[in-house]
Amino acid sequence: VHADLHPGNVLVREVTNATNPRDLHYTIIFLDAGIAMSLKDNDRKNLLDLFRAVVLNDGYTAGTLMVERARYEKCTSIPGGKHAFASEVSAIVSEFHDRRKKGLTLGAVRVGALLGRVLDHCRRYGVEIDPAMSSVVVSMLVLEGLGRSLDPDLNLIHAAMPFLLRRGAV
Repeated sequence: VHADLHPGNVLVREVTNATNPRDLHYTIIFLDAGIAMSLKDNDRKNLLDLFRAVVLNDGYTAGTLMVERARYEKCTSIPGGKHAFASEVSAIVSEFHDRRKKGLTLGAVRVGALLGRVLDHCRRYGVEIDPAMSSVVVSMLVLEGLGRSLDPDLNLIHAAMPFLLRRGAV
C-alpha cells in the first residue's frame, strides 16, 4: 500500500492505440513510493471481509466485524453498544446501496463522505481503526477523487466484485 498517496504522487498518462488512434487507454503511475507498507495476511483478510460485507449490502456484519476485530474498542462495555454501532454502520451501507437506483458510480456516490460518517461512529463508540486500515482508507479517498475525474461512470460494484470474490488479486 502506498502510504503517502496524494494527488501530487499520482500521474495519469494517456496511451493511444497505434492501430486505432480513437482507442485511448490510461496508465496510472504512482510516484514517490518511499513510504509504503504491506498488509499482513490477517489485515488483508480483515479488509477483504469488511469490503465483502459492504459490497453484499450486509452492513450489520460490517459493523460487527469492525468491533470484533478492533485492537481496542469500548462499545461492548456499553449495554447494547455493539448492536447500536453495527446498526448505524448498516444504515450507512444501506444508504450506499440505495444509490444503486441512480447507478452506483463514482459520479453518484461519495465514498469519502460515507467513510467519514463511519469514522465518526468509530470515534463516538470508541472503536479504534487499525493503523494499517487507516492508510488504506486515506488511499481510497485519494483514488476516489482520481477515479471520479477519469471515469465518473465507473460502477464501483462491478469493478470491485472480481477482487472481493477472489477472482482477482487484492
